[in-house]
Amino acid sequence: MVYLAIVNLGLILFDLTYLWLRPFYFQRFPAITRIYDPVKGIEPEPLTSEALALVDRLTKQMAAAAPPVDLEPTLAEIRTLAVTIVEDNPFERSGLSQSLIRVLKEMQLYLRGEPGGMAVMQGMTGEEGLQYFWSLQPVPERLPGRVQFFQDVVAPLMEVNFYRTYDLSGNLTDNFWKIDLPFLLIFAADFFIGWFLSIRRGTYATWFLYPIFHWYDLLGIIPLRQFRLFRLFRVASIYIRLHQSEYSKVGDDVISRAVKYFANIISEEISDMVSLRILNETQSEIRDGTHQKIIHSVAATHREALSHQLATQVREALTSEAVREQARGFLNTNLEQAVESADALRLVPLPDAVLKPLVVTVGQVVFNAFADTLAATLSSEEGHATVEAMIGDAVDGLIMELTEGELEQIVTEISLQIIDHVKEAVAVRKWAYPNAPPRSVFTKDLGS
Repeated sequence: MVYLAIVNLGLILFDLTYLWLRPFYFQRFPAITRIYDPVKGIEPEPLTSEALALVDRLTKQMAAAAPPVDLEPTLAEIRTLAVTIVEDNPFERSGLSQSLIRVLKEMQLYLRGEPGGMAVMQGMTGEEGLQYFWSLQPVPERLPGRVQFFQDVVAPLMEVNFYRTYDLSGNLTDNFWKIDLPFLLIFAADFFIGWFLSIRRGTYATWFLYPIFHWYDLLGIIPLRQFRLFRLFRVASIYIRLHQSEYSKVGDDVISRAVKYFANIISEEISDMVSLRILNETQSEIRDGTHQKIIHSVAATHREALSHQLATQVREALTSEAVREQARGFLNTNLEQAVESADALRLVPLPDAVLKPLVVTVGQVVFNAFADTLAATLSSEEGHATVEAMIGDAVDGLIMELTEGELEQIVTEISLQIIDHVKEAVAVRKWAYPNAPPRSVFTKDLGS
């Protein structure tokens, strides 16, 4: 199914581009046009075909050494037909109008290259130039050269022109459906078999979810020309199937590695440009002092709430019984060490039995009194307001230092230097770095 889908996609793309590439196929691979022209209902264009036939007849007459007077009837027919071609423009329907323009231009250039041609062609229109080209003027001896030029340069431009027939419904003939029908039937069978198997296996929660998840396959099997493009959505599923298949090397082939390689380069270049743009704007904002305005604006809005919250946290910490127990244990340890380390207290009799318990007891009493007083003070409205005011002043001082003090200058300089170093690192093209391990599109990445 994967290979059938690839072949079908190739045929669809070939059909979509056939009319555009037909001149190339006609000149380089004429067998393709002979086979595929009937599919698109393409026939030789009557006017250009008749013109080419008349020139061939003229060539045969000249090869038979016919006198100039015998060539004039054929030349008259060619002149009449040339005027009709210019007026009707049979190239327009095939989308090759530029070919007619080139035909007229090439023939005018040839006439100007003849001896005295510049003077003769002065002021002539394209139609008059055609009349002059297919005449015996100024001398009959120039006619063979003109015919040879037409056969070499102009005839190939006219041969690629074509005419498309119409079917009984009035639309342009297009028999691609005959080529596409076998694929369409196989894909339709694949779709409905997959739907049936998904119901049997319980792949989806309910039976009607399969066509929803495979909507592109459903639209692709609709037998209308307008829905053929939906088969292009099979590319993703085809790639996944090939990547998972043990019979293919998709994902590890040259094309996949090349796409991944250049995609990484493009994504790195784009991300580097975006990063450098952001870093440059950040540096400009820092130099302009925008960060100071932001800090002031944010701090002014939340100063009271911040001071209140910090004051509450300080009060809870200082009045917490757990904190008090930790402080009491720390105090006892330090008091005992102080008694042992003081030289003067060692002279007191029985220091461990009398002095150490006395010092610890006095210290605990003083600490408890201080802690009770502090807790009572902080629990009152006046004490809480005092702490909140102190914290508010500290916050103001911190904001002042961050926006106007020496700390602000140091932070600004450090920030700008850091951004400069980041910009230097970002600007490095890592994919082209000389010390990076060699990477090649045509070799497998063993580290991935």
